[in-house]
Amino acid sequence: MPSNQTELIRAKFLKEFSRVPLELRNEIIAVLDEEAITWSVVNIEVKGKTKKGDKILKLMDSLNILGD
Repeated sequence: MPSNQTELIRAKFLKEFSRVPLELRNEIIAVLDEEAITWSVVNIEVKGKTKKGDKILKLMDSLNILGD
């Protein structure tokens, strides 16, 4: 079960994702376990509430990609 912190980060991601222009959603934003991650990949993982999605959210939060 995701923590409240994870849910807050998930909400921040979804808000930020809605602002990303369509032409940028296939751009790489991070590398996780030697795999290139795009906005679109993160969106799929986050909406599916996968462990990989949670890991990506933590990475994005630590890099301040999602703002405050």
